[in-house]
Amino acid sequence: MSTENHTETELETPTSKNELLPGEMLRKRREELGLSQKDISERLRLKVSVIESIESNHFDSHQVATFIRGYFRSYAKAVGISEKQILSALEQSGRGQHKEQPMHSFSQKTKKQQHDNHIMRLTWGILVVILGISSIWWWQNHQQDTLAPSSYSPPTSDEMNTEDQSDDFNRIDSDKNISSNSELSDDPSNETVNVDTDDESMNDFSVQSSTESTMTQANKSSSLSKDSDEKLSENEEIKALSSSETANNVLSMSFKDDCWIQVKDSSGNVLSTGLKKAGQSLTLEGKTPYSIILGAPEGVSITLANEPVDLSRFTAGKVARLTLP
Repeated sequence: MSTENHTETELETPTSKNELLPGEMLRKRREELGLSQKDISERLRLKVSVIESIESNHFDSHQVATFIRGYFRSYAKAVGISEKQILSALEQSGRGQHKEQPMHSFSQKTKKQQHDNHIMRLTWGILVVILGISSIWWWQNHQQDTLAPSSYSPPTSDEMNTEDQSDDFNRIDSDKNISSNSELSDDPSNETVNVDTDDESMNDFSVQSSTESTMTQANKSSSLSKDSDEKLSENEEIKALSSSETANNVLSMSFKDDCWIQVKDSSGNVLSTGLKKAGQSLTLEGKTPYSIILGAPEGVSITLANEPVDLSRFTAGKVARLTLP
């Protein structure tokens, strides 16, 4: 103890004379004891960089004076220097004095929070707009699906046959009425006969008249049968043409995947629209050409008049627009 006190007394004298900085005092004492900075850092459990900062009297301006004083007191105790002496030198150097820490303003944090809140409100607004547009689009498609595919319904082959037959019968009846009227007008029995003629002439005339009327009826019947045959053949040709046109207008669609479609005929009538499910098939008839929109062309097969339509030119996953034929 006497040796340490003597050493401390010896150190006090040169310090007051030479006014050594506290870090220099600790460094000299460490060198006198033959210790390295690493030895001191291991004893104090500090980094070597902290020991170097203490000895060179370099500290961060943000470090609290309490921590600086604690470092110097620990270092002084490790090398056997009086705490009062080292703290006095530290205060004289102006590094160990307590300084009031400035109050930090929260305005920057408040501005950042306001900026974040503004971004969040903008993001939510965009999401609400997107949801609204999606809801309107879905509702419109749902309404179109519930409506009838088209106000135009092409006549079936049975209806066309019935109409043709009724026309034929009407024509035949009118021809019969005309022929019966002509027969009545040509019948000699309706003519006025003189009273003064004898019975034989009357008999001859009646026989001749009946013969002529019979021949006239036979000729007219044959002409009517010819006319009816010609009209029937014409009707058959019209039926064949109409059936061929109907067959050429038949549009068939089958779906391997879910696909949204819209099909219009040349008159602008919507034949079908909406989402079609996988495995569903569809047959449509209307006036050509057809205007078709496909949401997913890769999942659809189309035939027109029993002829397949090539859809390979359209990109998968993109909307396809085509006109047939």
